[in-house]
Amino acid sequence: MIPTDIERDVELQRILWACHEYWRSEPLPIDQRAVCYTWVTGPYEKAFGTQFHQSRLHRLTKLGFLQQAETSRGGGRHYYTLINPEEITVLLKKWNLN
Repeated sequence: MIPTDIERDVELQRILWACHEYWRSEPLPIDQRAVCYTWVTGPYEKAFGTQFHQSRLHRLTKLGFLQQAETSRGGGRHYYTLINPEEITVLLKKWNLN
């Protein structure tokens, strides 16, 4: 089931696209891939010509698309994993963001 918040929020859809796009580009094994705000802002800004606030990633966590990652990486960044990349792919196609 798709949370209705994202169905009505084009910016959230686009942020999810940027997360998925970066995640797909990672050369790591699927279970080791992660995204963070600074990594997804580039693809987002390139595609949509604007920026978004990092709190929107937390919103995607609340909606069940991202999960805060357990990682040994430092630097005070928040890292996230995609909970169900296959479902996200289907949704992105539905929203014409593929």
